[in-house]
Amino acid sequence: MGDKSAMREARLRPEFAALYPGLEPGAWEDAAVLAEHVLSEHLLRPSPGYMLSDRVLAREHFDFRGGDPSGRPRIARTRRTDPAI
Repeated sequence: MGDKSAMREARLRPEFAALYPGLEPGAWEDAAVLAEHVLSEHLLRPSPGYMLSDRVLAREHFDFRGGDPSGRPRIARTRRTDPAI
């Protein structure tokens, strides 16, 4: 699980940079850390041009790579009979 390729990363698309002051467009970052930053900024200073939806990092505004695309954390199997994730 410590494999770097399993880490989900995200980057802000340049055309949406104005909605996320303080984020560097095009820079790959840990998606969980980026989501925490975006959520805390939104709570402290809501953007009049953007409302959060069911995802903190909107698919339209960010590119993603690595990790589980569903965003769900991987859980290790504890028994051989447990279904593979």
